[in-house]
Amino acid sequence: MSIEAILKPILAKLFNVNKHQRTFLTELFSALLGRQGRATFDNLARYSRLTELTFRRHFATYFDWLAFNKAAIDLTQGPFIGVVDCSFVPKSGTKTFGLDKFWSSCAGKAQRGLEVSLLACVNTLTKECFALEASQTPPNITQQDDKPYSQLSWYLEQLADCLPHLSTLLYWVADGYYAKKEIFTLFIRHRRHLITRLRHDAALYHLWTKGRQPGQRGPTRRYDGKAVFNDLSRWQQEGTHPIHEHIELYSTLLYSKHFERKLRVVLLLDTRHQKYVLLASTDEHQSARQIAHYYHLRFQIELLFRDAKQFTGLSQCQARSDEKLDYHLNATLSTVNVARLMLSADASLFNSMNALVRRETNRRVWKLIYSQLSSDGSVDINRLDSLNCQFWQRRAA
Repeated sequence: MSIEAILKPILAKLFNVNKHQRTFLTELFSALLGRQGRATFDNLARYSRLTELTFRRHFATYFDWLAFNKAAIDLTQGPFIGVVDCSFVPKSGTKTFGLDKFWSSCAGKAQRGLEVSLLACVNTLTKECFALEASQTPPNITQQDDKPYSQLSWYLEQLADCLPHLSTLLYWVADGYYAKKEIFTLFIRHRRHLITRLRHDAALYHLWTKGRQPGQRGPTRRYDGKAVFNDLSRWQQEGTHPIHEHIELYSTLLYSKHFERKLRVVLLLDTRHQKYVLLASTDEHQSARQIAHYYHLRFQIELLFRDAKQFTGLSQCQARSDEKLDYHLNATLSTVNVARLMLSADASLFNSMNALVRRETNRRVWKLIYSQLSSDGSVDINRLDSLNCQFWQRRAA
């Protein structure tokens, strides 16, 4: 299936997109998938019918990527869960908006570059991850959560803006960084549930369920002792992990004084190394196996970042302004969404992004050569030096 066939039903649902934007988006997605080399304005123009100035002009305009990606996901079937995470994007220069030191998981330390905060969703049946909305973390904000405005404040703003438009995503999954009181409060306010990872030494307490005792004075007890993780006699065994059989599940309902709420806590015990991991859900009645399964699916967002960096040029933006950077980040991640829709519709590609990119590149080469032919399908040998196709895949020095 071609890119035009995939985009046609998606763009038909967006009533605020004019004809010029539809034409540009079709050409943009095709160029991002069928190019060779970096995803810069100059190189995109080399593989497109549009000029470099056209790409720069459109990248400076606003586009509702959240509505576009929601329309793309509607073409798929299956239950979805929400995922939120950040990724480091290397960037050189001194005038680029957002340049600061951010944590890089690959390097294991903070490095100078950009950071993109992404809201995505994962199909719980097919395990496919689709981007929803990407926002660039602004520079010069502190990483300390107790300050008036920090990186946590920026993540809260992004979630608060997007959650009202994502009413179908009831469960959201995030890593241990998002185990914050403000994050829990935000999801509860929007009537959503958050699944995250807790510290291995988290202060959690069993709930008192025996009521008032005869002759007891004062208020009714709320807690029945602090939860310990080396003695699981008070925990309920829930079987094994749905994916890894060597991991046993234990769960119970505990109270966190720090988060000021009850949490369904699941302890994942690795029987091979006798180590454990604590997961928590704000849904008090959610099953332990579902919590473990949903958190396991969180890793699919890392594969989304990988495909965007390897195949669509997430970390190769040529722009420096915040508007163009935002457009580039969302465009490259949305291109992965379109590519996955194409892979699911064409079994001959064997669900391989590499095969899809190679096919789109060959198609664009063929179309360019065919456009240079005469009406009878022949080409003048003396005119070969003037054909654009001989330098089409040339890379800049």
